[in-house]
Amino acid sequence: MKKVPDRPRQAVVLAGGQGERLRPITNTLPKAMIEFHGKPFLQYLIEMLRDQGFERVVLLLGYLPEVIVDYFGDGRELGVDIAYSVTRPDDLTAYRVQHAASLLDDRFLLLYCDNYWPMQFDEMWRQYIASGRPVQITVYANADGISRSNVRVATDGAVEVFDRSRSVPGLSGVEIGFAIIDKAVALALLPSHQVLFEDAVYPSLVQRRALHAFVTCERYYSVGDLDRLAATKVFLKTVNA
Repeated sequence: MKKVPDRPRQAVVLAGGQGERLRPITNTLPKAMIEFHGKPFLQYLIEMLRDQGFERVVLLLGYLPEVIVDYFGDGRELGVDIAYSVTRPDDLTAYRVQHAASLLDDRFLLLYCDNYWPMQFDEMWRQYIASGRPVQITVYANADGISRSNVRVATDGAVEVFDRSRSVPGLSGVEIGFAIIDKAVALALLPSHQVLFEDAVYPSLVQRRALHAFVTCERYYSVGDLDRLAATKVFLKTVNA
C-alpha cells in the first residue's frame, strides 16, 4: 500500500511583482503591503496560513523587497518562520520558484500575494490525496462572474483546459492559486527561459490529466488592481473582527 505523505507545513508566496495596475500606490510600496485596517494585505495571508497549520513561509520577492523584509523579519512575532528568496523585479514567477528551489519542501502550498481566499486546508488536502495527482490548483467556480474564467474542470476533478488567454470556449472557473505542489514534478517542467510558473507547469500536466482542481464557491478577494480594493477592504474588516 502506498504511503500517504504528510501534509505540507510550508507555504510559498509569490510576492515579487511590481503592481503596475495599482499605480500610483505601488510607486513606493509593493502591492502585498497595501494596508487594510492597520495592517498589510500580506499579513492577513500569513496569519491565515498560520491558523491553517502552516509553520514555515517562504516569500519570493523582487520589487522593493526591503519593505517586506523590514516589516516581517523572521516571522517570529506572527508565530511562523519566514525565509526569503530575492530576485530581480522583472523576473517571472517560474524563475522565482527555480531560484528558491533549495528552500522548498518536497510538497508545499504555492499562492499569489494578491489573492485572499478563506482557505480550509484539511479539505483541500483530502481531495489532493484522493485524486492521486501531483499538483492541485484552487478554482473559484465564478458563478457571479467576478473575473473571466480560465479553466475547465472535468467531473472527476481533472483540469481539462487551462487557458490564461481566456479564449477557449466553455471555460467555467478561475484559477486563484492556493496550489499544492509536488516539488520534483514542478521543477522538472520549469524551463531555463523566463516564463510564468503556471504557463510552464499547468498545461503540461493537463495533457497528462495530472492537474487536479479544488473547486470552491467561496469568493476570493484581491489587491490585483485598483477596482478590487474597496470590496477587499470591506471583507477584511470581518477577518479583523
